[in-house]
Amino acid sequence: MNDSTPRDSIPYLDGGRLAELLTPDEALRAVEGFFSSHAREAVEVPPRIHLRAPGANTIGLYMPAASGRYIAVKIVHLMPDRLPSVEAEVFLYDAETGRLLFWGDGKPMTARRTAAVSTAASLRLMTHCRILTLFGAGVQAAAHADAFAAAYPQLERIWAVTRSAESYRRLEAALTHPGAKACLRPCANLTEALGQSDGVIATTPAARPLFDGDDLRPSAHVVGVGSATHEMNELPPNVFLQAQVWADTPAALEEAGDFQAAIEAGWRPDRLEGDLFDLLGGGAPSPGARPREGAGRTVFKSVGHAAQDLAVLIRLWELMGEGDRP
Repeated sequence: MNDSTPRDSIPYLDGGRLAELLTPDEALRAVEGFFSSHAREAVEVPPRIHLRAPGANTIGLYMPAASGRYIAVKIVHLMPDRLPSVEAEVFLYDAETGRLLFWGDGKPMTARRTAAVSTAASLRLMTHCRILTLFGAGVQAAAHADAFAAAYPQLERIWAVTRSAESYRRLEAALTHPGAKACLRPCANLTEALGQSDGVIATTPAARPLFDGDDLRPSAHVVGVGSATHEMNELPPNVFLQAQVWADTPAALEEAGDFQAAIEAGWRPDRLEGDLFDLLGGGAPSPGARPREGAGRTVFKSVGHAAQDLAVLIRLWELMGEGDRP
């Protein structure tokens, strides 16, 4: 893009086109490639900006990140009094000229990148997954079912824990990966499902824990992505007390209600094993990126991070055939 490019010719990716380009495999490749090749110090990510709009029940979240040739910005507006309750846009800029390269629908991009982050971390913490229990029926639940089916070809069953038969049908209809469609079943007995499952994924805004950690297998791997505020707490504190714990970013310790509840129950922040840079950095797993021998359960808690958006937006630009000329 040069200085004479008209603003109305700037590419826009709607949800359909974005999902077409950013398959679960491509999203995983973007996250793994970026975090294995970029040192923490090479990525600038200021704290996310929270804004409450005066006179409206709207919360704005503004998340920039920069590295090398690119600057990414994601803008999210949360509006609990209306539907849809979330609006989000993503933008990728040329860092040298400040020019906008493209923009797009932030909601499907966030779902795919969050699922890719969960998958990338889980592949290093859970080498085998035959049975999965999945909480939730929204876009994040569908994205995670698709991503884990793509990453774990040995997957035989996904037990879906949803609020109703209708929400289960919505989840089933939203799946795109054939393996996820074949594996999905409604969960009739949660205790039994948890006792069978290699992995457990929670994708809800629940205010209270969704299950009892004592029902998990001793070697279970738990992923939590739904809670990102102090008011949300979908994972039980005893899961943290009984496991090696990882987070996508250290900010999760302050932002997520899951961590706050775990700390109140006696879990210490200095027990955090590391973040996504530690898990994926250096092109190969770091010394602590695999569970210690006999460590038992593992937890990966994610609240999102602008570097993850940057990774995926750069990959989208490349997939659009533009990556060689910002």
